Amino acid sequence: MSMNRAYTVYLPVDDIEKDDTVIARGMSAVEAMKIVFGHRSGWRVHLHEEDFGTFMHFVWAAAPDKRPPERSFTERLHATVIRTADAERDRAVALEMIAAQCIRFNHLYWEGRVEDDDVFDKRLRRVTEAREVRRIDREIATKLVDGLLADGYTITCDLQEDEPEFDCSTDRDGILDYLWAVETAQLAVHKGKKRGWISLIFNECGWDVVADYSADLERIVDPICEPYLPWNQPDADRRDHGIRVLVLNSPDDVLKIEGMLK
Repeated sequence: MSMNRAYTVYLPVDDIEKDDTVIARGMSAVEAMKIVFGHRSGWRVHLHEEDFGTFMHFVWAAAPDKRPPERSFTERLHATVIRTADAERDRAVALEMIAAQCIRFNHLYWEGRVEDDDVFDKRLRRVTEAREVRRIDREIATKLVDGLLADGYTITCDLQEDEPEFDCSTDRDGILDYLWAVETAQLAVHKGKKRGWISLIFNECGWDVVADYSADLERIVDPICEPYLPWNQPDADRRDHGIRVLVLNSPDDVLKIEGMLK
């Protein structure tokens, strides 16, 4: 473990709409360890030293203070270092070794987490991307529900269910509340003798929330979804659409490829 590595100490939140609680950033491993064991006065700690002449043995003893009975034992983390004339250096090296163990298993000692600053930054980017996907999901789904209701359709959820959550409904808020609580939705729509269906999958890319739909709904669905498609964005040329096409400049290039394949 590099002594120059910086860590973020935080309390994770299992809700995409809420931010993690960051306790500290840019911490050394030892600083992060002290936060872990000191959080809410959870542990009483002491560093024991034993001198074996040519080497020193250090024991980080942590006894739970405000911990449940199943954590009532004393946690001991060990480090052995070659003894030098610099006792402070020996202690610092040992603490780094002990801190590496603590960080690796920090989830055992508290409800928070310790991550490299760079790893935590990636977590923040993933959260930002997930929130943008959810925003687009909900924006498109809301426009679809509004468009269908405005066109005179009623909506039934869960085509395969014997007892759907709602049947032939025009309750906009109720329909949307249901959609925000599920990962996928199969909706049937009705207008007089007309019947249609639409399949939604949330938390993918956002613009692809509409997985499939009946042809008779094209006039409502397409105008809503098309502005969100990646290839219709101002930066479409820079986006990766997941499509790769081999372009040959001339008929001679085709002959060369054919020759290579023979």
